Amino acid sequence: MKLSEKDLRQMLYWMVLGRRFEERKMVLHRQGRIRGHLHPGQGQEAVHIGTCYGLREGDYITLSHRGKEPELIKGYSLKEMMAGQMCKKEGAGEGRTPTGSHMYGDLSKGIIPSPGIIGSIIPVAAGVGLGLKMEKKGGVVVCIFGDGATNRGDFHEGLNLSAALHLPVIFVVANNGLAISMPIQRATGGLSHLSVRAAGYGIPGVTVDGNDVRRIYEETSKAIERGRRGEGPTLLECIIQRWTGHSMSDPDTYRTEKEREEAREKDPVLRFKRELIAEGLLSEDEYKGLEQRVKEEIEEAIHYAEHECSTLDPETGDVLRGVYAAS
Repeated sequence: MKLSEKDLRQMLYWMVLGRRFEERKMVLHRQGRIRGHLHPGQGQEAVHIGTCYGLREGDYITLSHRGKEPELIKGYSLKEMMAGQMCKKEGAGEGRTPTGSHMYGDLSKGIIPSPGIIGSIIPVAAGVGLGLKMEKKGGVVVCIFGDGATNRGDFHEGLNLSAALHLPVIFVVANNGLAISMPIQRATGGLSHLSVRAAGYGIPGVTVDGNDVRRIYEETSKAIERGRRGEGPTLLECIIQRWTGHSMSDPDTYRTEKEREEAREKDPVLRFKRELIAEGLLSEDEYKGLEQRVKEEIEEAIHYAEHECSTLDPETGDVLRGVYAAS
């Protein structure tokens, strides 16, 4: 699908919303107003928007632990996300797991809940892909994970099965070069690009600049159409730089300040904004208005979660609900 001016503006909105949402959550986490794990997603906005913007009803996503733009694109409201983050029953996941993590979902929106272990979602995505193939409605599933997950057995099993059965899965590696603190070159025998692993499964493997939202969208669109035609999965690798430590509890002492500054210099949000201004599709005043709109929406979501939701915690009887299938 060719991107219109409206599409480009909407993509910028999602990117700005995702960025400011992450920043605000970090402050709330330090203040003790939200609970649980928090893995900041700044710098990964182009990956999430570029891979998920072209999805339609009937398509699915799996959840990753970093960044919440895919869930917002697929239908969760900002208020639901914030309420879930604050463990409110009215929020995403009904408050049973803080949405700073990834163990929640909504099948009616095409959002697949993820297991707790990183990488274990990959064979789940293959299962979703098999279901979509059997339905014969042209649906696809996008599965985003980090470079560390590619060194697990789940990665091989998920990609091998998907390739063998020609399943409509787009496997997206958000390669920030660090599996928590392990440099990718040390963990992969010297590999710097992981897309080469696709050749072992006989599927396309593509590496793109993870800060270029339009290029990511372009390559994902090709992968989506390939999946819809029944031609099987694609491995898309997006090269990015993590802005923060792995999580709020990670002091990030294994990187230099220079490395962190270099990551911020490649800011995908600022890059996209500058491109649209240079192309005459956006003005500085319009961008300021967008920032103000996002700020107000986030504050409204915080107020909703803290003052309008009726409960602080889910009831104890809810603990096992949704864990086991009904008999």
